[in-house]
Amino acid sequence: MPQETSPASRPRRLLSIDGGGLLGLIPAEALIAIEEQLDQLTGKPEPLCNRFDLIGGTSTGAILAAGLALGLRASDLRDFYLKFGKDIFTKSFAPVRFWHSYPSGPLEKHLKDVFGDLTLGGDQLKTQILIVAKNATLGNDWFFTNNPKNKFFTQNSGLPLWELVRSSSAAPTYFPPHAMSIPDGTGKKQTYEFIDGGVSSYNNPSLQVFLEATIPQYGNGWPMGTDNLLLLSLGTGFNSVTIPEGKATHYELIDWGRYVVKELMNEANLQQNILMHLIGQRPQTVPSAMSELISSGAASGVPDDNALSLVSRSMGSQKLVTYQRITVGLTRDRLDQLGLPDVDPGKVGEMDAADQIPNMQRVGQAVAKEQVHIELLKKFF
Repeated sequence: MPQETSPASRPRRLLSIDGGGLLGLIPAEALIAIEEQLDQLTGKPEPLCNRFDLIGGTSTGAILAAGLALGLRASDLRDFYLKFGKDIFTKSFAPVRFWHSYPSGPLEKHLKDVFGDLTLGGDQLKTQILIVAKNATLGNDWFFTNNPKNKFFTQNSGLPLWELVRSSSAAPTYFPPHAMSIPDGTGKKQTYEFIDGGVSSYNNPSLQVFLEATIPQYGNGWPMGTDNLLLLSLGTGFNSVTIPEGKATHYELIDWGRYVVKELMNEANLQQNILMHLIGQRPQTVPSAMSELISSGAASGVPDDNALSLVSRSMGSQKLVTYQRITVGLTRDRLDQLGLPDVDPGKVGEMDAADQIPNMQRVGQAVAKEQVHIELLKKFF
């Protein structure tokens, strides 16, 4: 488990990573840029587990969060997608295909290869993590953390890390649920089935990461304020989920299942962006995530920066965290702005499009070049 060694007086640094399947390549490239710029800024190479006090992730973001907490370099995690993405997202033609598109075997094998027999409470994890999953058996969201002060740590500390990540990434219609036995605190175990944490309000887990860091009952209670707390939130891109005219009538259950999963992710991103905008202050000269949403055309009917600022002032609220959201609208205009006119936004926005892995990486590299500027945040490091 991570040890508390840093002075309580220094600012706390938080990292949040969205779900999104193979589109995890977008935040993976941002992480590489963050790592490289921090190494240059501080004059010494260190893994991001030494730079951030809490790293949270949902689904594909949980893979990245757990890998970072283990001390892996960001480039190693990027290579996980490049090497194994096609194998993980190869469709099954067995009867199971009617229930989900991909068998869990390849994903589980590669997660075991990375995380081995490590547990949530193991000393190999060098910083605090937060993994979001949904307990389908009980119908509620579960937040797994290695914070020893968390009230559920004792019963969860022995859970295999690979199983937690597998549970968080069990997207319905894509992968089957994952059954996991959880100690109940009395010496007995209860088996629950878990599905993707993205089937909730926490596909973008930024707000929950903030709460885990600041609410004393969660075990930390770190001071709030724009000088005390930094939260970097990495997205996997977003686009409108459209249905061609006349085709919705002929959608089958699996079609609607896919639609609902994608729309839940989009709606979660919208909700989290609005909430974090209200409580967070972005660094000077950094574009607003809300502006990104609106200008890209990937969202409509959401309040702009001016409207949200008016609400914030009317509430008499003081900003509670320095917050930067790094993401992109996967639209034709936005990809053109990034110098990617040959990338098809409809194809690259599919979270299981293994044939688009090179283009996903290119999008991630372009976003990182445009939006990762750690020199603007140097006071936190």
